[in-house]
Amino acid sequence: MNIQEEMDSILEGFLRAVPAHMPVCSLAHPKSNHVTFIRSTNYIPYLQKVEGLGISNLIVIAPDSLDLPNFKGVNYYRTHDVDILFTLYANFVHKGHLGDNEIHSSAVIDPTAVIGAEGISAADYKDERIFFRHHGNVVIGEGAFIGANAVVQRGRIDSTVIGKRTIISSLCVVGHNTVIGENCSMAIQSGISGTCRIGDRCWIGIGAKVRDSITICDDVVIGIGAVVVKDIDRPGVYVGNPAKFLREEW
Repeated sequence: MNIQEEMDSILEGFLRAVPAHMPVCSLAHPKSNHVTFIRSTNYIPYLQKVEGLGISNLIVIAPDSLDLPNFKGVNYYRTHDVDILFTLYANFVHKGHLGDNEIHSSAVIDPTAVIGAEGISAADYKDERIFFRHHGNVVIGEGAFIGANAVVQRGRIDSTVIGKRTIISSLCVVGHNTVIGENCSMAIQSGISGTCRIGDRCWIGIGAKVRDSITICDDVVIGIGAVVVKDIDRPGVYVGNPAKFLREEW
């Protein structure tokens, strides 16, 4: 059996267990009759919320070696191949479908901007790398501005969000699943990687970069060319590579 046949077998086994071809959701936003996945016990708090939300029949693809508690509404599908199975299944069940963008009528978007581009996500299986198709969308709030040649990638599963009155300047990139708050500004050529959380009234300076999965609190200024590699939970000005706190006020 070659690698492609092995991957086909992994997917076919799961399809026999989920014959209704249920859609996928993220663990952060669980839904009834959906499929999601978990890699480690660090994400158990997400599962704990399922029972309180009244969710039923959430299929969670989980490592067969991971000790996970039982929760009402959660059904585990155990496998050694979590990442590749979730990728194969998501691509299969949502083939040809992209989320519809939600753009407020007052938002201003330059004609050269790209809204809903696909981000980069993949799962490895032996010598093969399988691209995870992004099926989420982009939500752009009231009074937001997206400049020339800016790129806002659509969510992997959920939404990439640009808050009210936030300004994304020319040649900027906003990665998939990132949520930017209200009244923020991204100066020219700055970039925010995927799955970041940016608070309200933040300023990302010219050429500054924010690493993936970073959280930045409200009222933060990132200086020109700075590189943010750790979460920021204190308002103020941050400069350098890696970015460090400089002072409280701009």
